[in-house]
Amino acid sequence: MNDLISLCLRLTSALMGKDGSEWSRAMYVELNHVPHDDRLSWALGCVIAGMKWRIETMRSGNLRVSRGVLFLELLLCFLPITLGWWDAVFGASGVLGLNQSTLQDYFLATPLGRAILGMMIGGAVIGLSGPIGLFLTSRAVITGAGLRSRPLGIAMIAGVTLFILASILLRLIAAPGAYAANFSFVVLIGLLPVLGTAHLMYLSHTEPRAGLSVSR
Repeated sequence: MNDLISLCLRLTSALMGKDGSEWSRAMYVELNHVPHDDRLSWALGCVIAGMKWRIETMRSGNLRVSRGVLFLELLLCFLPITLGWWDAVFGASGVLGLNQSTLQDYFLATPLGRAILGMMIGGAVIGLSGPIGLFLTSRAVITGAGLRSRPLGIAMIAGVTLFILASILLRLIAAPGAYAANFSFVVLIGLLPVLGTAHLMYLSHTEPRAGLSVSR
């Protein structure tokens, strides 16, 4: 937990750069006053704030993005949903491990079970945004190319958004449980992949203008 919090704060500092160094120092000081149980959600909020700042700065068209910072930023965006996709497909209770007996006993017998099965299948499909995002991240770091396919970008954003809305609805209906949204789930599986996809799409728009360059 502490390692993840530290990673979030380091990433936020990298996103803010020298212009945000004062804000970064204040962030580390404030961490000491955040209750222990709230520190992870607070650190994730800092990452989101850092991403918003970067996007606003990018609009000016004069920001040079370090390859290392770009890699860490997009890795954080797409790694959690990739791990979730892997578990939904190949995990102990993943869709590839289901058989007729399991489906009848645990999923098809009740409306809630069928809803969870639908979320599992949806996670296996929508979760592909994670591996695709990691591939595009590697390409962006190596070549500086963004996501040129607007339909693919829109599909990734819309798919993740619909999945999160469904998970929120499941929580409202069935209370906390498998695939029912909580704050960390919404941020890691929903918000971060959407922001990462939007960033990749933005990179593709800056390629012809050379307004944004990816430096070593």
